[in-house]
Amino acid sequence: MECTFGCTLNAAGLCLVGCTLGPSKAGTLPVEWRSTPVLVTERPPPPRVVVEAKRPSKRGTRWAPMPSPQQVWAHSCVTRAKLEAALQDPEVTAIEVDVAMGYLTGPSGSGTALVPVMAHPPVLTSDLSFQTFLDEVIRDGRRHVKFDFKDLEAVQLCLPLLAEHSEKLAANGQAVWLNADVLPGPGLRSWRCAVPADAFFDAAQRHCPGAHLSLGWKANPVGLESYTEADCKAMAELFRRHGQSAKGGIVFAVAARAASKNLDPLVALLAQVPGSQLLFWTGTWEPPILAATKRRLREAFAALGLGSRCGFDVRTVDPPRLFWKWMAEMTEFVAGISNTIARALAPKLAAIQ
Repeated sequence: MECTFGCTLNAAGLCLVGCTLGPSKAGTLPVEWRSTPVLVTERPPPPRVVVEAKRPSKRGTRWAPMPSPQQVWAHSCVTRAKLEAALQDPEVTAIEVDVAMGYLTGPSGSGTALVPVMAHPPVLTSDLSFQTFLDEVIRDGRRHVKFDFKDLEAVQLCLPLLAEHSEKLAANGQAVWLNADVLPGPGLRSWRCAVPADAFFDAAQRHCPGAHLSLGWKANPVGLESYTEADCKAMAELFRRHGQSAKGGIVFAVAARAASKNLDPLVALLAQVPGSQLLFWTGTWEPPILAATKRRLREAFAALGLGSRCGFDVRTVDPPRLFWKWMAEMTEFVAGISNTIARALAPKLAAIQ
């Protein structure tokens, strides 16, 4: 069975290997929304108990400038082992980590107290605390960092601590992005966001003014829906409401599979928010996208003069390369079996002769 974009679907009807790019006129830059504006209201957040955070520091904060979007990412470094591997990889220039209220395990954790840890729900245990992660990346001093906050409590507890270390990060030249899914998006438009948009902006302005913001939609990355004009209008309106307080750079984080199905709303969003960037991602539990899908995304935005405003934190797979690798391994395996059989039969053949 195939989806409307020519991709093979699994039994649940999900596109797992990537899609061809949706309609977009080459060389055309949609600077305005195509239809009459649609009012998109944010769903009210569910009732929740918020842990009181520290008061904002009186010293102020300083942040490294937002770098080029062309970074080599280490994704979801939520354990000590993953963080260590990222810090030892000379190709990695930026680290993404998920932050949630959870339980710290290992020698330094009780395993019972609810604290900010590096974890991606539904997993809420980790051997890596926010403080330890921050200490390690500052000690390394070479990689930019994106914190992907999964709930509001983690935002309010972690941002004051991050503000206290902003000078060290800036001195190292390490850029920092604060990320959260602040609006419902493809495949999950009826869901509430665990980090409400207005509360996220308010916390960032209160504790980390000037930090770069990475804004995303709560999305199902392997569903069949794309980013719509209404999705991008809602995000543009959100930026307009808070633009005065957002002194740092702005990145819009988009699921690569969903984005590949319809580029025009995202192109228009970049036009509506000057200086903003797109970061295409694949999720922790998501299969890789085709290398060809990433290449077509890159080429499509480059053709519109927007290549320098697009980055990729994606895992890819190249079926032809995998096929030839498999063929080489099978050839070597068969040759090994043949040699073993030949050696075993050699004495018997010699005796017959």
